[in-house]
Amino acid sequence: MSYGFEQNVLTSPYSLIISILLGIGLINFGYLIQKQFFKKIGFLDFKKNYIFFSPLVGVYTIIFPLYLILILELNFQLFLKIISLSLVFLGVTPLFYLKKILEVLKEFKYKKKISIYLIVLIFILLFLISASPITHADSLDYHFSGALNLLNNGSFNKELLPMNYNIVSIGEIIIAIGLILKAEQFGGIVQFLSLLCLIPLFTNTKSDYLFLILILLCPITFFLISSPKPQLLFSISTLIIFIFLYEKVDYLKTRQLKIIFPIVILVLAINSITKYSFLLSSILIGLYFLSIMIKKKLFVYSIFSIAFIFCITFLPSWLFRYEYFGTNLFDLVRSPFPLNIYGYETQHALLSGGSLSILGIFFPTSLKTFSTSYGPLLILLPLMLDKKILKSKLPILILLLFIILVFIFGSNLPRFLFEGYLWLIYLVSKNLKINSLYFKVFSKLIYLQLAFIIGIYIFYVLNFFPGSLNQKFKERMMTNNANGYQLAKWANEILDKNDVLLSTHRSISLFNNKTFSFQFTWNIDNKDIRSKIYYDFLKSKKVNKIIFYGERLETSIFTKCLGKQLAYKHNVGRHVGRNPFNRGDYYNGWIFEFNHSYLPNCLSR
Repeated sequence: MSYGFEQNVLTSPYSLIISILLGIGLINFGYLIQKQFFKKIGFLDFKKNYIFFSPLVGVYTIIFPLYLILILELNFQLFLKIISLSLVFLGVTPLFYLKKILEVLKEFKYKKKISIYLIVLIFILLFLISASPITHADSLDYHFSGALNLLNNGSFNKELLPMNYNIVSIGEIIIAIGLILKAEQFGGIVQFLSLLCLIPLFTNTKSDYLFLILILLCPITFFLISSPKPQLLFSISTLIIFIFLYEKVDYLKTRQLKIIFPIVILVLAINSITKYSFLLSSILIGLYFLSIMIKKKLFVYSIFSIAFIFCITFLPSWLFRYEYFGTNLFDLVRSPFPLNIYGYETQHALLSGGSLSILGIFFPTSLKTFSTSYGPLLILLPLMLDKKILKSKLPILILLLFIILVFIFGSNLPRFLFEGYLWLIYLVSKNLKINSLYFKVFSKLIYLQLAFIIGIYIFYVLNFFPGSLNQKFKERMMTNNANGYQLAKWANEILDKNDVLLSTHRSISLFNNKTFSFQFTWNIDNKDIRSKIYYDFLKSKKVNKIIFYGERLETSIFTKCLGKQLAYKHNVGRHVGRNPFNRGDYYNGWIFEFNHSYLPNCLSR
């Protein structure tokens, strides 16, 4: 088995080239699938601009079968390799579909060319951001290593540690598609490609362009596009379903509804399995569609469809978790973590607890938190609504319920409101008081926000994207912006490939060894007999090395478990991040032998 970030990605620029070819192949594959699908069901007309939906169609068509292969523990690597090589093949064939995209773009009607040029510029910058090396903290913690774990083991996580591997799901399959060919940037590029779906949705009127710019300039969009974290793509798929129900569903025939309904429910189920936070929006939109089906006298058909989709999505996942973790039904619904196991309840609360700051949604509290807010223009959106929106009672109800429930039950992270943010923008764009003072103010302030955000995008591109073009640039960029990179690089030179490491640093993806995170100790009390399962686990894995970092050596509860000191380095690394305002002090590093055979008796209590 191969571990570690650098051992599993190609050097620059080869990783970027393969990632781009995979992305083009995904567009071509999705276009072929949806074109055939529209022909078979006779669903409306297949318009040229539907090509922009191709990346989403391609992703869902690929990841659902791969999800079932992982659950059934078939030869995941083989299937993944076949799919990845097929996408590369589609990526190197004549760029017919890319030419089609350019043809479609020329057909969009617009009067203000400046808006088009600005949108093209923003898309280019967002692509370069998405195609930059991975430096995001969560990605270096578990998104990357979780995807690698899928490759190495051919199944979802079955083990007690690392804890966060239990939230690795369908979204990491996208990263794994790239990693099978050692293409680091593919996951990020897929997130970018999902933004292309916004083009046919927000380019029908002059005002639409402004709302498209607003989405592209949203700090949350910047946060999501700069990471392979699987959220942006699934948020946009939810938006497309929301728009479909709002605009198109009333015009469908019964036969078409019978085909579309289970597909929509399947997409919503995939979203919910991908990330637990999507469960709320999926339930609300599912109920929205179900109410429409009831009006069409298709209630029984809908219930059978929902039951069937549940049996091929949630049920296999729940059975898997019950088999390996013994998780009961109530806990299966509550969280992706096995809450029945001591320590996981605390981990769940850590990731989902807290409350949203209303002020923080509109304004960043500091430059360090810039990418956690939506910007002050969000205040103007509800004020621009025309009274005719009141006719659309159900969409407004769904939006309000979503916002209220996120505030009551959701996380303290504003990005989990992103789906509602997209729904609100679309409703405003279609129910706009075009002559209102608020819209006139908005249409001026959007360019002020653009001037500010574009500067940030350019700064990011200049500092990060060169790392995808040149290996020396990449090492410099990772040193300055990837937290834990220097520490791991030093440790990788010292550790043998067969060593099993316990790391006090969360960026376990960067170590070239089988590595377990120290984070679980935050969630347990060593005086509690139930904590013994974690130390028995480390003992069974024969953890023989441990790494510490900090200004001073703090061995915590493991003091008596340590053998001799193998290495020490002064100022081995620095607390860094993607945001230059988040840089902190230098720290030292220590590597010790770890006497796993002494566990748990050696622990300080």
